[in-house]
Amino acid sequence: MAEKRKKGTRIIRQKPDRRANRTILIRSLFLMVLFGLVAFIPLFFKLWQIQISQHDYYQELAVQQQTRDSTVTANRGTIYDSQGAVLAMSATVYNVQLSPKDLLETQETYREKVEDAQENGGTLPDYPEPTDQFVAENLASILNLEVEDVMKHLENKNSQYEIIKYRVEPEESEAVQEFITENHLSHGIYLMPTSKRYYPKGSLAAHVVGWVNPNTDNVGAYGLEAQFEEELSGQTGRVVTAKDGVGTELLYRFEDYYDATDGNNLTLTIDATIQSYCESILQEGVEQFDIQDGAFCLVMDPNTGAILGWANSPTFDLNDPWTVSDPVLLQYLEDIKSGGYTKEEAYTKALAEGATAQEAYDAAVQEAEKEVLYSQWANKAVTSSYEPGSTFKSIVLAAALEEGVISESDHFYCSGVAQVDGWNGDPIRCSKRDGHGDQDLAQAVANSCNPAFIEIGKRLGAEKFYDYLEDFGFLEKTGIDMQGETTGVIWSRDDFTNVDLAVASFGQRFQVTPLQLITAASAVVNGGHLMQPYVVSQITDADGNVLQHTEPTEVRQVISEQTSERCRAILEKVVDGGTGKNAAVEGYRIGGKTGSSQTLKGDDHTIVSFLGFAPADDPQVVILLAYDSPKPVSPGSNYTADNWYISGGNMAALKAGELMEKILDYLGVEKSYSATADVMVPNLTGLNLADATTSLKKNNLSIRVVGDGDTVTGQIPAKGASIPGGSEVVVYMGAEVPTDQVQVPSVIGLNVEQAKAKLSAQGLYLKASGASEFGSTVVAYEQSVQAGTSVDRGTTIEVRFTDSTASGAGL
Repeated sequence: MAEKRKKGTRIIRQKPDRRANRTILIRSLFLMVLFGLVAFIPLFFKLWQIQISQHDYYQELAVQQQTRDSTVTANRGTIYDSQGAVLAMSATVYNVQLSPKDLLETQETYREKVEDAQENGGTLPDYPEPTDQFVAENLASILNLEVEDVMKHLENKNSQYEIIKYRVEPEESEAVQEFITENHLSHGIYLMPTSKRYYPKGSLAAHVVGWVNPNTDNVGAYGLEAQFEEELSGQTGRVVTAKDGVGTELLYRFEDYYDATDGNNLTLTIDATIQSYCESILQEGVEQFDIQDGAFCLVMDPNTGAILGWANSPTFDLNDPWTVSDPVLLQYLEDIKSGGYTKEEAYTKALAEGATAQEAYDAAVQEAEKEVLYSQWANKAVTSSYEPGSTFKSIVLAAALEEGVISESDHFYCSGVAQVDGWNGDPIRCSKRDGHGDQDLAQAVANSCNPAFIEIGKRLGAEKFYDYLEDFGFLEKTGIDMQGETTGVIWSRDDFTNVDLAVASFGQRFQVTPLQLITAASAVVNGGHLMQPYVVSQITDADGNVLQHTEPTEVRQVISEQTSERCRAILEKVVDGGTGKNAAVEGYRIGGKTGSSQTLKGDDHTIVSFLGFAPADDPQVVILLAYDSPKPVSPGSNYTADNWYISGGNMAALKAGELMEKILDYLGVEKSYSATADVMVPNLTGLNLADATTSLKKNNLSIRVVGDGDTVTGQIPAKGASIPGGSEVVVYMGAEVPTDQVQVPSVIGLNVEQAKAKLSAQGLYLKASGASEFGSTVVAYEQSVQAGTSVDRGTTIEVRFTDSTASGAGL
């Protein structure tokens, strides 16, 4: 037992060391703060990285894990011609998409089923194991792909979006879907709906419509497809599907659908029928005249500026714009590839850069391939300029008449040459080397006389001449709603000399675009109104509501109504017996101007053209048709291998007349009566000779009698047949009507009377067209039924005639 403390003993307690405690506390707090901050700094940095600096990345990663986001392509707007025919449309096709990440899960699921079946005695899957090799081989076979290429996509195991083929056609997409279904691959292979652009009419209006680039999500690459990309493209939609924690897509109620907005539609001023006429006429002329550098044709409504037809040669198939089909371009490529010709600039450049001869050759071929593609895509009428030649005389005529410096009573003397002050070269020659002699204004225009127009330009003066260049729109773009419009190459006002005035007066040594020329020419004949050309008449939405409508726009009044009327009368005489007589069409009044531009590209490089309008008294249609570089039979020759004289009068006017006739017939323009206009053969059976004769006479037909009966027992041609007025009808009076067929003879190269006699001897009728009324030098160049063909007696054979002599060539 402890010793008891004595009573009253004082206990002394030890006081705590507050300073030491405070020190310990401070140290503890310091260490806590220190180690807390050290530990939090990396955490803070990581949080900053996740939440702020890499927020978008992790958010996208989370979205990918939780959802599948697919695009829904909008249907691109349709392009229609003026009559509602479809020129461009979109249809649903599919992109074949692989998801290697999803496929990995499908493969794992397959293996689990196999293991379960083996362990528990269950049923094995009744379809092959979906290995990468199995999938790649089958898809490559269906889609015509290389197995190795598909395998490369499958190697990206973390990817869910591997497109192996874009815009698959229905036959292939259906085969892919069948493969997916049969092999339980709906989680790994997807058919994603998209759209594909189709051009139902192939190459029709190719340079106007243009095409989309399938490698850039159907974005317009050329023509109206590019110019109106924003209006046509629409707005892409989306389908967002939620996925569970293991990546399986949830049911449709977890799916959000954002509608795509279809693109708007374009309705053009182009008429597909007129367009087809333009393209066929161009191609016929290219082959007929051995054209080396393409051609173009424009058809315009002069009263509104609407383009009714717009054709270029060479052309291409809008469904496959990278394939060259033009025979001239193909031959050019073949010449290069065969070594018979090299693209000199590319070849020389490659050699200079240290390439081997083979590498230089390959470079030449590549340059040539690019060149021919650009050549077939080039819309010459709007992106290129040329020397208009004598077609420009229609503009000079209008300006001079408006200014009052010439009149219909004026006379101009042509000796065949003209001297120009300031010109030190050889005298400027006329198309008729011996000269036209004395001629009034209408004759000078009809003869396309260069010396006369040099005089007219001189009277107009350089300042006024240049004013009209500006007023008619040659110094600016027309403002057409097409891409790539350029302007011509014209002297500045300060540099416009006396010599320039002389050559410009007959359309040489300056350049305009075809679109500028036809727009100005329309103002010459439509009452003097310069109209802005256009090709899109309206824009509508998917429901047909009109969003935009193009109203005809007058830029300015250039000449008076009276001057325009005088021009029409004078230019009509160009076709009625002048250099443009090969454009004449029976029953229609046509005016125009021929042109033959001798370009600076070489002595044998000529652009032959015709600028025409009809009806002459009230123009509804203006056309500009040109062929670039007919090939002469030998250097310096004025003739082709087929003996065509190289000129606007003999080539372009000829084809323009055919084109004009087709267009006017299609538009329903009423023909004027003439003595040789087609008439209907009346029914003569049962009539006596006197009544039959009277009936035929009333219909402007004559009679030839076979037999001596009292009444008509038969006739050739039969009732209702259409034959030229003035023709002879064979009437059988009691005699038997022959039923055997006859062979059509060849009348090519014959004049009108010779052709008529040769056909008549076979019991056939002649319907003459073209320059058939203009003298003995006119000869047949084409007949509607090939020689040697068997036809019924009384058949009418249409024969086209041309004045192919050099004297009738014109400029």
